[in-house]
Formats: sequence, structure tokens, C-alpha cells
Amino acid sequence: MRISLIFPRDKKQVHGMWPPLGIIALGTLLRDLGHDVRCHDTSFDPSPERVIGEIGRFKPEVVGVSCLTDFVPRARVFAKAARQGGAVTVAGGPHPTIDPAGLLSGDDGFDYAVMGEGEKTLPALVDIISGGSSAAGLKGVAFREGGEIIDNGPPEPIEDLDAFPMADRDLLDVNGQYLRARAINMHASRGCPFRCKFCQPTLKRMFGARVRFNGPDRVAEEIETYGKKYSVNDFFFHDDTFTFKKSWLGALVEKLGERDLVKDYRYVVNSRVDTFDEERAQMLKAMGVYYVLFGIETGAQSILDSIDKGTTIEQAREAFRICRKYGFRTHAYILLGSPSETRETLRATENFVKELKPNTVHVSIYTPLLGTYLADECEREGKITLKGYSDFDYYLKKTSSGDPPIKIPGLTYQDLLDSRARILGDRKWMVMADNARELIHDLTRDPSLDKLIFRYQFYKRMKHYFG
Repeated sequence: MRISLIFPRDKKQVHGMWPPLGIIALGTLLRDLGHDVRCHDTSFDPSPERVIGEIGRFKPEVVGVSCLTDFVPRARVFAKAARQGGAVTVAGGPHPTIDPAGLLSGDDGFDYAVMGEGEKTLPALVDIISGGSSAAGLKGVAFREGGEIIDNGPPEPIEDLDAFPMADRDLLDVNGQYLRARAINMHASRGCPFRCKFCQPTLKRMFGARVRFNGPDRVAEEIETYGKKYSVNDFFFHDDTFTFKKSWLGALVEKLGERDLVKDYRYVVNSRVDTFDEERAQMLKAMGVYYVLFGIETGAQSILDSIDKGTTIEQAREAFRICRKYGFRTHAYILLGSPSETRETLRATENFVKELKPNTVHVSIYTPLLGTYLADECEREGKITLKGYSDFDYYLKKTSSGDPPIKIPGLTYQDLLDSRARILGDRKWMVMADNARELIHDLTRDPSLDKLIFRYQFYKRMKHYFG
């Protein structure tokens, strides 16, 4: 079958330097099964028109759209255009997993929603569509039939991540744009066992309750393949907690050493302060990691407890001490404006960031993502103020209404924005100096004017959020 897969991000939405691995992996799998596949990403487009034109020329029989909550308006645009061309429409990703009925309803709704992991479900669904039969009984699918919406329930988590082919990034129509960053993003695991109320149980509904890993050999093979193919030796692991399983990390370090993927390679990883210690730091150093990112969230223990982060202020202090000892650059993700926030906790967070001295900081304003424990609490208590799907983008400079995402007694939206500005302002000159040193070092080892321009454009878009 002819299949188009779309990542419908709007250029106006602040986004990172990384291509959407989900549709690339699914596109590779479907292609290897004999289908004619196109993968489109609209992140660099001012409107949907380019990709709508591509759909019109290709005339796909199935159009699949990856959908976060803030993508819903544009996803529906593509669903309408695809249906006008005679295609069957499928939505996948976090939002269809949480609210399949919402995406299937209405005149501009999708025909099918794939919930959770799609590697087994989507090929099976394509076969059903090709054969003209019913999707009744196919786990992981919700669909419209006879005016009703039928939800078959979640799929079984995929046990063997190595069973699927390595993603062919050249399937993505704008892969060359992303390669200007001279870095490759990867996933080596799926799932998160932690209970943070601002993102669970959504992650468990997407990936199950248990963390699963690609084998160390497979990860090393991907790094070697992509490094040679694209002449890149910088890799960013997007795994929620790269340091979760110490034995796996040790095995990976060994495999990278065997393939000579350490000396001239650099890696960036996400960690948690409670899964970071001296032994893990030694492994990361031996691996070639130079930059470690932590979800610090706040400087107030009361806030950490209220959002079920499961970490402590002291663990954060210790993690950053270890990072300084081993020479890692550090990054702190900060979350302001959760339901228990006060002026005192805002000030505690500002002071904590000053104390930790991370090399870089991201500051988000809490956004009640659908289906999460914290959003459900806010909904029950009538705190949510968001009016439209686009306001669920937690990278926003400000909501469309000018109201905070949730009502917090005793705090205004400006209080949160002012706190964010103080955190970034206090770090501004240090961050600029640190980034200048890193930039000089990076350009010395990998000179590229195009990379410099691309990254500058990204950081300029993120300046309200990234300091």
C-alpha cells in the first residue's frame, strides 16, 4: 500500500533540533514489509500546504499522523486533506493514546487511533485496511464503525526492541535540515518506572510499566552506522533515564569501547538525581559523555513531594557535586507553577538554581497534560484555565488567553513569568560564557558554519525558555 506518515509540528511552535524518530521507525518497518512509504515533517514549514501538496501527488491509501495534544488542530487539517484524497486516516502518539475518542469524533475526525507502541499494531492495522476487514479485536486500536467508536484497549508492551529494523532516517523528507545540527538523536530504552504526577500515567499507557532496553550491541551498532553514514560523532540519548539500569550501562560502555566509539565521540544523556552516583559517573566518563541533564524541577522539597517526584534536594546537591568532580556539563530542567507553588517556593527554586550552578537551564511553566494524575486533580478542583489545544504546548512563551495554565491561589501568571525571568537573568552571563567556551571547543573539533547557524536559530527561538 501507499502510506504517508506525518509529524505535523508547526514552525511557530518552539522545537528542538531533533527529528521525530517515531514516524521514521514506523516508516522503515512498513517499507521493509513491502509498502511504499513517505515520511513528512512540517517543523520547518510556515503552513501545512507543502505536505498537503505532497499527499495530493503521492495519493496515499493510508495517512498516519503523529499527534501530541498541541498538534491536534494541525493533525485534523491533514486528516481532512487525506480523506478528501480518498485515504484512510490513522492517528498515533500520546494524544490518541490518552483520548482516542476525541480524535475519532466529529466530521474532521480520524478513522482509526493507534494507542501506545505502534510497531506491531500499525502493520496489522494496515493489513486489515488493505483487506477491507474490521479492526474489531485488534488490541491497541480504536476506530469508528457504524456511527460508534470502538476501543479495543491497549496493546501488549513490546518485549524485544531489537526485533525491529534500524530506523532509516533518510525516509524523512527534511532529514537534511536536521543534520545541519551535526548531531544524532537516539532512544536506547522505553518506559519510565517513576511516578511523577505531571507525566504519569501517560508514559505507562504509552510504553507500559516496565523499562525495556535495546541490547548494548544494537545501540553500539546504531551509533557506528549513523556515525559513518552521516559523518557525525555527537549523539543525544532521549531516554527518560539513561542511568536507570547500572548493569546495562556498564555493558554498553564495554561495547562502545570494543567498537572504538569513545575516543572521538561525544554523548549527551538524561538522568535523575536518584539514579546518579560515583559508579555511574565513572561509566559515563569512560563512555565519552560530556553533558548530563537532570529534572531538578524545584528547590522546594514540599513541591517535589506534592508532584511525587521521588527525589530530594540533597540528592540533587550530591548529583551536581559528582558532576563537577568528573567534569560533566550540567543542565537543570525547572518546572514552575505546579498546584502547590507559592511565592516562598518560587524563591527557593531561584536560590537553588544559583546554588547548583548548572551550565544550562530550561524553565517551563506547569501545563496540565491530559490524562496525567496532576491534570486530573486540577480538573476536579476547577483549576485548569486552558481554552484550546495549542495552549498545551509547555514551551509556550505565554498562553493565548494570557492566563496561567492553572489557577494558583496567591500567585498570578506574571509572578511565574517574573520568576522564570529571574532564574534565566541570574544565569545569563555565566551561561553565555560557558556556551561560548563550548562553542569554540565544538567548532575546533568539528568546524561547520552551517551547524553554527542552525543552532543559533534554535537557541534564538528558545531564548524565553532556555538560558
